[in-house]
Amino acid sequence: MTTGYPKREILATGRVVYVGVDVHKDSWHVTARTEREEIFTASMPAQYVALRKLLDRFKECTIKVAYEAGPCGFWLYDKLCSEGIEAIVVPPSPIPVESGNKVKTDKRDSHKLANLLENNMLKRVYVLTEEDRAHRELIRTRRQISDHRTDVMRQIKSKLLFNGIASPFRPKQSWSSQYVTWLKKLSVGQEMLRASLDTLIDLYEYLTEQLKNISRKVVLLSRSPKYASKMNLLKTIPGVGTLIGIEILVELQDVARFSSAEKIASYIGLTPSEFSSGQYVHHGKITRCGNKRVRTCLVESSWILISKDPFMRNKYQQLKYRKGGKRAIIAIARILIMRIRRILLTNEPYVIKAAA
Repeated sequence: MTTGYPKREILATGRVVYVGVDVHKDSWHVTARTEREEIFTASMPAQYVALRKLLDRFKECTIKVAYEAGPCGFWLYDKLCSEGIEAIVVPPSPIPVESGNKVKTDKRDSHKLANLLENNMLKRVYVLTEEDRAHRELIRTRRQISDHRTDVMRQIKSKLLFNGIASPFRPKQSWSSQYVTWLKKLSVGQEMLRASLDTLIDLYEYLTEQLKNISRKVVLLSRSPKYASKMNLLKTIPGVGTLIGIEILVELQDVARFSSAEKIASYIGLTPSEFSSGQYVHHGKITRCGNKRVRTCLVESSWILISKDPFMRNKYQQLKYRKGGKRAIIAIARILIMRIRRILLTNEPYVIKAAA
């Protein structure tokens, strides 16, 4: 087995080589295996050219590469696939962990990836195209700006509460133009407190303007040929508007990749956890292992859905009586994503049913 920084000698010829890459910002640790034998392991700079030099040392070999999904994204996957190298991106959570093993190093992680890849024991994530990833970044940036603005709004109200300043506006009038004008003219006594409040107000107004700008781009994206017809279908669902609809579409993309309704519910984290031993079976809370953004959209939509769809409202009331309001709305969200899958697959609009 070769260790250390790669030299120029040929490592393998005419074989199937399995390469595990532990990817980090500054360095990668790479392990290569073939025919149940480890033939290379080394740390190298986090540069594709360094990995390419290593792969060139496997002459006339079929090369398969695996690395974990993470903050480094999918550009490495794109580069490998563009050069005809089979690559998979692995979700971190399902990777098997040895019982009692308390040592975790980059070398061990890359060795594990190569070994599991050779034994065909790795799951892979669905990698979006470069264009789809750009669409997703736009949607996620809008959500981040919205969340950031909400934090600033909360900070302003907390500052007023802490200093004993009561608002003359009703809760539904908060953050209207009149409310913001009142905040700007508010006499707080202390100069430093005024400066603190003005800074937060300026930040709120800046984020509000940025949110408007990016929302316009999101609306234009929803009207593009790629999404327009699907958006028209989703908007037949009470509670699903333009912003929520496009977020669901962009995050899920091709729903046909989910072979069943149960699998799409599991992907979003709306499947109940289960603890079973012998005859004992316990179903707990949802796993929450999945796409949190879509799950949030579904829950938001479900509250509106139960107010406008008699059948779903009746279903919610029945579940609420037995399991409580929180679990009931999660169950409605689970039903909703299953219906969304069917709507997109059959190209048929949502139909409101009468209460049973």
